[in-house]
Formats: sequence, structure tokens, C-alpha cells
Amino acid sequence: MVFINGQFPGPLLEVEQGEWVEVVVVNHMPFNTSIHYHGIEQIGTPWADGVPGFTQRAIVPGQSFTYKWKADQYGSYFYHAHEKGQIEDGCYGPLVIHPKKGIAKPFDKIARADVKLLEEAERDAKPIILTDWRHTTFEKTWALQLASGIESSICVDSILLNGKGAVNCWSREDITKYTSPAVAPMLQQMNATITAKGCVPPIAIAASIPNSKPNLSALPAEVFDICTPTKGSKEVIKAPRNKKWLALDIISTAGVDTFSFSIDEHSLWVYQVDGHYIVPQKVDVLTVVNGDRYSVFVELTKKRGNYGIQIASQTLSQLIDTTAIFSYEGYGWLHEDLYTYRSRPFTTRAGSPTSKSVTIFNPAMAVSFPPQFPQPAPKVDQTFFLSLVPGSTSYLWGLNGTLFNSAIDTFSTPLLYQNPATVNPGSNITMKTLNNTWVDLVFIVATPGQPPHPIHKHSNKGFILGQGDGPFNWTSVAAAAEAVPKNFNLVTPPYRDSFLTPPTQTGPAWLAVRYHVINPGPFMIHCHVQSHMSGGMAMVIMDGVDEWPETPANFKN
Repeated sequence: MVFINGQFPGPLLEVEQGEWVEVVVVNHMPFNTSIHYHGIEQIGTPWADGVPGFTQRAIVPGQSFTYKWKADQYGSYFYHAHEKGQIEDGCYGPLVIHPKKGIAKPFDKIARADVKLLEEAERDAKPIILTDWRHTTFEKTWALQLASGIESSICVDSILLNGKGAVNCWSREDITKYTSPAVAPMLQQMNATITAKGCVPPIAIAASIPNSKPNLSALPAEVFDICTPTKGSKEVIKAPRNKKWLALDIISTAGVDTFSFSIDEHSLWVYQVDGHYIVPQKVDVLTVVNGDRYSVFVELTKKRGNYGIQIASQTLSQLIDTTAIFSYEGYGWLHEDLYTYRSRPFTTRAGSPTSKSVTIFNPAMAVSFPPQFPQPAPKVDQTFFLSLVPGSTSYLWGLNGTLFNSAIDTFSTPLLYQNPATVNPGSNITMKTLNNTWVDLVFIVATPGQPPHPIHKHSNKGFILGQGDGPFNWTSVAAAAEAVPKNFNLVTPPYRDSFLTPPTQTGPAWLAVRYHVINPGPFMIHCHVQSHMSGGMAMVIMDGVDEWPETPANFKN
């Protein structure tokens, strides 16, 4: 695995809004690397975005690269490697930018009398990093996918919270009890069952891609079938007794999984999404997708004791969960078992609500605070229609009908250093825009049976305007909004740097996003499921080609 400064996850980087940040990355590994600051817009500093072939050359073994950028934003972020799959080997860590004085905050909508207490809690927010974990490196996992012809990465060994956790093998009774009704009929037809590791069997994955020719014998039994429990530690989040509120920055670095997250008997006030304030929502459960960041307040009103933190996979490919401990400080530290709790969870082991009264955060209702979307809605200058399609195997994908060639990572000259008028990485994987224009991206999930894809856009955020089932039969978002207005929000759309496309069952679906071109440079847009990204689900956005930046000589490597 990868350690950063000798630890996993990497160290917390704390920054004040308005400061200039300088990070020197020294590569002591035997392979190339780079570091991307996930969610940081890099306005005016595209050479610090950290994508080899786009904004820099890779950092080769034994060399270093200095990233320098201004912390114009506030909020919760994380940094991670942007070389193929290294995020899955542990190359990441949390990043927080503390808001400057005078920034409008929505805390009076939570508790008017506690605004100062909430600000104090925000200042001391604790990072909660959620990830899925495999007992093989990404390199070996990728080799197994090539050899077997199926997406073996969807079966993981454990879920970690802040790097802690264990392999937790379910009983056959629980596996049977929680097998999804969406999966059960297919398994029944094949006379197959969920494996002892909680995974959909390889034969079912192979059957999802017509005309594929898998070699399932290339997969060792421990990848899908064998579950061997381990005795890892659990993370303990301490709730101070002398405080009324605790803030948590919940970050997903997962390679595959979407998680449900909850703290037994404690509601969560969601006040920030993807590093941006929203009108707060009080919920019991969060659904956290790859690359998401949610900042929440927890009111510390319960009696002394330990309470469970529940994290469960929400993907259909595997039944897997873990727990951590939320402990009121001073309780139980002399006991032999620090991990005992008797609290009532909001979710089952499979992440489903335990009752109809349990509330789950609705990302479509995330209203920016203060409002960000211009009124009236801005005129659109360009619309790109992007067709999401699988390739010849379950781990190959195209973001626009064409697999992205990762060889761009090894370009002798990064895109940023070239003349945008003469460079073309590929007509079907490249979008070119002019500065100070508005652009619509319409993601068309063309084929049935697709999972949701968390599409992450580098540089500035975008507004999620709407989505729907069925074909997108219009030439523009404006025409679609006029035809099906209930599918759109053109007043207070969610403002995100990742956009989750809808899953498909029997037909196509679509998602519409709008963004303002304000930061010239070459930026990547890609699925944050790591095997999908490595399998080609990425494109180039060459923003502001009419005002292309000149990279300072000291930031060229």
C-alpha cells in the first residue's frame, strides 16, 4: 500500500481561506505518481490540478513536484493520487479550508441560540474517511480483470473508516436475508447464490455483458468466494462532554462502493456538500458516493455511553458492512472492550432503513446557501451530449461512446503546455469551450442494466439541472425543460463537483448539468469508480481555448 509521510490515510492538511498553499510531493515509490486536490477549482493555477498528460508530467521515481495554489474556497476536500489506481492503494488524505471571517453561514437555521457554538464545532471538524479495501494492489486487481475478462474489482475485502476496520464475514443466514430483490431473480435463473464473501458470483457478472468471453478460471478463489475474517481495530470518534455540538467532515475515497452512513440514535445536520454551504437538512442517514464530501453537525444530547457508527455498501454487487464507535468522552476507557455498544441503529446491515420514520438525505434537495444559480437562468452557448456505454467487458466504459486512452498520461508534452488550436486528443473524447461561456453537459445512459456513475468534473463546479428516464428526445436542455418541467430545477439546482447519473433497468436515462467557463485550461471529467476510469470512462475538457494560460517555467516538470 501507499503511505504519505509514513501514515495511512495521509495527514490532514489545514488551510485558511485566502492563503496560498504550497505542497511539495516527493516520490519515493518505484512508479510514477501525481497528486490531485479533489474539489479544489484551481482558478488561475491549472498547472496545480495534478493530472499527468493534462496539466503536468507524472512525477517519476526519485523526483519531486511543487504544487502551489490559492485557497479561494472554504470547505471539506481531499487529496489523492491521479495515476492509474493508486487511490485504491491508499494514496489519499483529508484537506480542510477554514472559512474566512464574514462568510455567510446557515447555522441560525439549525439553532439560532447556538450559532457561536456551531462555528466553534465547525472549526474543529473531524475528518471521517470512508473507503473500500482489497487485499491486492490495484495493479494486481487490474491484471486479474484483464486475465478473467470481468470486473473483479467490485468484490472487496473490507470497509475502512479512517483507515481502520476488519474483514467481517457474514453468516449464510444474513446473506440470504439481505440479498437484494433486484439480484435474486437473476441468481435463481442461474441456479447461483451470493458467495461467502457477500459478492454476486463471477458467472453473473460475465452474463451482464453479451458476447463477452470471460476466463473465470483466472480468478483465485479468494477474490470472490472465500472470506477469511481478520481482527482489525475500530475507529473511535470521541464526543467531548463539555461541548453541545460536534462537526464531522465525511469523505468517500472509495474505489467502487457507495455507502450508507449513520450514527445510532443521533441525527445529522447536513450543512455543507462538496465544500459548499447548503440550507441545512436534518437526517438520520447519509448516502455517500465515491468522491462525495458531506459536513454534518451532531448534537451531543445523549447519555454517557458508546453508540455504533454504521457503514454499509449500497451497491448491488456485494453485501458488506462495518462499524465504528461514537463514544462520549470519558466513558468506558477502563473496560476491556472499548467497542461494545447497545444503541439502536437507523439501518440494517445492508444499509436499508429500519423503519419508515428514518430520514435519508436527498441530494436533489441540496439548496445552496446563499443561492448560486443566476436568475434568470443564463443563456447556454454550447451543449454536449455524452453517451455512457459499456465496452466489450464489464470493466471497460466510454463516457462518450469511446474508451479514453490512458496513454495520454504519458504524453511527452502535457496538454496545458501545448497550443489548444493544434492539439486534439481525440474528437470523441474532447470538448473545447470559450472563456466566459455557459455549457450544458447532457449525460445519456444509453443501455439498460447500467449502475449509477459518479462523474467528477475537475476545475469549477456545475449545477445539476435535472434528470429523467427514457431517451433524451430534445436538442437542448431548454427544450427538455419546456416539455417536462417537473424533471428540472432551474431556480435552486444542486451545486456539485460530482454528478451521479441515474441507473438504468429496462431503458435509457439522462442527467443534465450546466457550468460556467471561468478557468482556462485542460481538465479531466471522469467516473470516480476507479476500474471504470481506468477502463476508459473519461474525457478532456479544454476550457477557454481563446484565453489559454501560459504555464510559468518553474511549474513545468
